[in-house]
Amino acid sequence: MIPLKYNARNLVVRWKTTLMTASGFTLVVAALVVMLAFVAGVQEVCTTSGEPENVIVLAKGTNDEIMSQMDLRLASDLENVRGVARNDKSQPMASREMFLVVHHQTEPGGPFKFVQLRGVTPLAFDVHTQFRIIDGIPLRANQSELVIGKAVQRELKLNVGDQIDLGRKTWKIAGVFEAAGTAFESEVWADLTELASLFRRDGVYNSVVLRADNAEDAADLSARLAESRSISCNPRTEPDYYSKQAEQMNMISSAAWVIAWFMGIGAIFGVMNTMFAAIGQRRKDIAVLRIIGFKAHEILISFLLEAILISIIGGGLGIALGMGVNGYTRNATVGGAREVAFALRVTESTVIFAAGFSMAMGVAGGLLPALSVVRVQPLEALR
Repeated sequence: MIPLKYNARNLVVRWKTTLMTASGFTLVVAALVVMLAFVAGVQEVCTTSGEPENVIVLAKGTNDEIMSQMDLRLASDLENVRGVARNDKSQPMASREMFLVVHHQTEPGGPFKFVQLRGVTPLAFDVHTQFRIIDGIPLRANQSELVIGKAVQRELKLNVGDQIDLGRKTWKIAGVFEAAGTAFESEVWADLTELASLFRRDGVYNSVVLRADNAEDAADLSARLAESRSISCNPRTEPDYYSKQAEQMNMISSAAWVIAWFMGIGAIFGVMNTMFAAIGQRRKDIAVLRIIGFKAHEILISFLLEAILISIIGGGLGIALGMGVNGYTRNATVGGAREVAFALRVTESTVIFAAGFSMAMGVAGGLLPALSVVRVQPLEALR
């Protein structure tokens, strides 16, 4: 075999051409890594949202809280279903909730932003155990107070004690909460009674969240409600519900690969052009290699490895650039109306896929030029 240092030396000698060709791989791989980091970040938030002991119940025929409407009778029936856990006061751990998306103007004359409002009762804090106040005080009923997720605090630049106009009312920020990095951190929570009165939705709920003693009981509770003839509803365990919200990310992931392949075609032609030019300039080198005993397939492999080396250089730089967005916080809309804050995540699998994709482009771009080496006649090349 021809030593690899032969190829490395040629790349160094033609360093300008090498870097220009490698830059094509860099741009393609960096774009792919960023797009996959976006998908991974959203999926991470959605798949970790919800607790396996909780069952979220929506109105029959709806798959999203924003579209669901449940009346007082249905909510009462759900609270008394067998399998719902009880707290230390013997109350059923069932949280009646209202979910609204309202607009808010950050400053006079400024842009409007959507705010996700969740109306809850005190039982919500028994059901959603991931909820934890990190600044200020817990939510108090009938005090025109709000508690905001830390993602909302970061996005709207609000602090405890600030006032905010939502609907036709001015509210005071009483506290800031975290919820283990889940979608709830992108929400604002208010007293259910106050919120229902403000938006004239008394006795109407978007969902009821039931808590079971453990994950197995929650799955069993969800199955029994789905099969029930007396209670018409659409139950799901919380992890399943939020995972479904992220399904649209699969489409985005597929689109990312399609875009990457189209961009990669340019990189493939770039390395192909570079390698054809290199072979044209080194015909005498190829002839000498053949004369001193190297076989045609060994020279073919050598030039193919040279193309792969270019792809490794460009791919490595692209991965390094893409990893620069790791941890960068953005917002995304999932499930039609829900907006979640997430951090872009460059995972190990993303790095492996990107590296493999870069090398595949190198092989695709270098194979045809390498095959042309076989047709070089030593004596004719040395004339």
